[in-house]
Amino acid sequence: MAASILLWGLFIYHYLQQRNRVIVYASISIFVFQIAVVIINLLVPLLFEVTPDCVYRALPFRYVVLLVQILGFLIAAGCTFIGSRHEEGSMKRHHITTGVFSLFMIVSITLQVFFPLLPMYSIGYLLGICALHSLVVEDERKARQSQLDEANFRVSIDSLTGAMTKYAYVDAEAKIDSQIDNGELGPMATVVFDLNDLKKINDTKGHQAGDKYIIDSVKLIKECFRDIPVYRVGGDEFAVIITGDDYERKEAMLRAFNEKIDDNVEKGNIIVISAGAADYDPERDTTIIQVFTRADREMFVRKRSLKERQAQKK
Repeated sequence: MAASILLWGLFIYHYLQQRNRVIVYASISIFVFQIAVVIINLLVPLLFEVTPDCVYRALPFRYVVLLVQILGFLIAAGCTFIGSRHEEGSMKRHHITTGVFSLFMIVSITLQVFFPLLPMYSIGYLLGICALHSLVVEDERKARQSQLDEANFRVSIDSLTGAMTKYAYVDAEAKIDSQIDNGELGPMATVVFDLNDLKKINDTKGHQAGDKYIIDSVKLIKECFRDIPVYRVGGDEFAVIITGDDYERKEAMLRAFNEKIDDNVEKGNIIVISAGAADYDPERDTTIIQVFTRADREMFVRKRSLKERQAQKK
């Protein structure tokens, strides 16, 4: 019991970041007092004694010790409730909950006075721990999960284009590879995109113009491949993985995209993107990398063709 008051006081001080040390000094004092009384009780009965016929008998000083414990938890409750006035949100709830814990202990110790042989002290801690878990620990778990989700979002979304990052693509690859290993992957295709002349734009017009070119290019990809995640797998290279119902409209999406690019070449528009696609072949593909490699080769074929047409237009 002595150790519990000390640990509870230190917990409140450090966890709730109390602005004064009253609770620390109080809990240490109570701890030292109780330890001293217990040691003395071994020599001279102060708290309790056991009669020759093995009957437990509480002595008057026991009630003094219980009163001191009540005082300790009363100080803890006062510090947390007063501290809650300066807090907001989850931290305010944490202060109030720890204060309620202290009130549970005050009630349980009071009952312990009248029922010395019943585990009222333990019941108080049980109720207090349940309150802490329900209102503090769970609250913190949700807060940590929210922070984790936000961190995952930040590393998964490219800040410039809003496309998914290489990190997210690697994660998607791992899931596809797992489906391939388990024989669960249905029809799937990968389309690889490369932005033509990005280096030339950066060198001649500056990186701000280059960034705008990348942003506008991603918008064009998303317009044609609607509701499909677009991944930025390199500085000027992007990819999409097409599965499920989207696979049925793969040819139409790719055709519409290439028609827009062809029209841009004819009109001399700046946005020219090479695209190459490849389908997953369950007979020979053991990883998505193999599908990506074939799509990448197709993209370079398309790139050479577009460059030749651009050169002819000049």
